[in-house]
Amino acid sequence: MKTSAGWQQKILCAVIVCIAAAGVARAETVPIAMPAQAALVDQHQHNATTYPVITGPIVQLGGIAGNIAAIRTIDGQAIQRRYWVAGGEKPAALDTELAERLSQAGFDTVYHCVGSKCGARFKSASPGYRASSSSFSQGVGQQIYRALRRTGSRGDDYVVYQIAPHGDQLALEFDQVQSRPREVGAISVSAAEMARQIAQTGRAALYGIFFSTDSAQIRPGSDATVGEIAKLLHDQPGLKLLVVGHTDNQGSFAYNQALSLKRARAVTDALVAKYGVDPARLKPLGVGYASPRASNANAIGRAKNRRVELVPW
Repeated sequence: MKTSAGWQQKILCAVIVCIAAAGVARAETVPIAMPAQAALVDQHQHNATTYPVITGPIVQLGGIAGNIAAIRTIDGQAIQRRYWVAGGEKPAALDTELAERLSQAGFDTVYHCVGSKCGARFKSASPGYRASSSSFSQGVGQQIYRALRRTGSRGDDYVVYQIAPHGDQLALEFDQVQSRPREVGAISVSAAEMARQIAQTGRAALYGIFFSTDSAQIRPGSDATVGEIAKLLHDQPGLKLLVVGHTDNQGSFAYNQALSLKRARAVTDALVAKYGVDPARLKPLGVGYASPRASNANAIGRAKNRRVELVPW
């Protein structure tokens, strides 16, 4: 694709450099050197907070609260920036360039929409409008939204951006979110500890098996805990286990029930494929958010509710 001006290449490279410096961006706000045509007008960093990523059309009244099924809440740090982009660039061209650059940096698109496809109530729930309603009130039919994710062993990186025409300029909201990292050593438990929990409470709750948001793929860092489950089964040849997936309440119940079952199956599949466990000793089960251990009203409670449990049968 031809770019209309050299400044666009510079702005995109600067954005990607900022993202690549993830170890810095997670700890402090990182300024981006911008050419005159793209002016940074606002910047905020929020630590230990939640950020709503739109993952589907916003169709109900009530903004975020009324569209739980179309919103995924990320617990972690957010750096939010807003730019005015001059030079007559079209929204679609800027979107294409940003998406391509982010793809090269390892990001995959989670959700992408343009204009009315974003839903009749998108504007009020969108990140740009929430940050600056006046900047994102024009050209609703041409506005573009994209959410992207890059998975990591301890946490996911998200980029969410929104582009809106505003007179002879473009308003660009560009948000970076780092999901709260998990300390693997602090939450991995031994086979002996699993056995103790089962003997005392009838179940063992595990937090050392990691999945990307909205995914059933087991992430790196989970091997230690899965290996300890295999050891538990080896040490107790007569033990059979329900492997039960649990989620928080972000999204519809049907969606979370299906996701929790897929995750439970991923664990049983790993035990069979990697450790030779007899599949007849395992039953995957997904209960979504039907059995919380804490309140889903805050980030700490939601983290406690996202788990895998082992229950004898």
